[in-house]
Amino acid sequence: MTRPTPPGAVASEGHPGGADAPPARPGPIAVSPAIGPLPAIYVPAAPGQASPAGLLWLAVAHAAGWAARWAARHPPIGGHMSDNPAGLRYSQDHLWARLDAGGRLVRSGVTDFAQQSLGDVVDVSPPRPGDAIQAGEPCGDIESVKSVSDLVAPVTGTVRTRNDALTSRPELVNTDPYGQGWMFETEVDPGTASQQLASLMDADAYHRLVGQ
Repeated sequence: MTRPTPPGAVASEGHPGGADAPPARPGPIAVSPAIGPLPAIYVPAAPGQASPAGLLWLAVAHAAGWAARWAARHPPIGGHMSDNPAGLRYSQDHLWARLDAGGRLVRSGVTDFAQQSLGDVVDVSPPRPGDAIQAGEPCGDIESVKSVSDLVAPVTGTVRTRNDALTSRPELVNTDPYGQGWMFETEVDPGTASQQLASLMDADAYHRLVGQ
């Protein structure tokens, strides 16, 4: 009469699931919900091999490297998510605006989404100091390796300064669109400044506009 195998005990030799049975190999590919297919990790036991822990770390490192290479070849659908700082206002024409502490000057530039869409920027022609600009109307242009596009004023007022550094370093628009890549500053009527900024989108609304 054969005694049943107690729970947790190893089955006897010769049993289909016993000690002599070869270890089951995992399938060649496992699928991660986050990053897609990954190679399965199989750690065989053989004389003279490193410790199981060492083998496991080696296998994990191999899988991680494979996953990184796979991710590099398969970017997220829709490309990289753009950055939309919460302290700025945004126009439908993809320019940002920031009112200074004095409530008179508005600094503007193109958004991160815009520079990603344009590609490498090769020339920027912002409005000149003294130019009167009107919200929603073209006031300059920006050229990239893909196209030439209008710069559409986000606010109404008189341009007081522009970023001349972009003449020799237009790539700043790509590398730092909200910092060194700013384009021009406009003096606005203090009586309408708050209303003009309020008519633009906040970061969440702009995020929804560009679908990110």
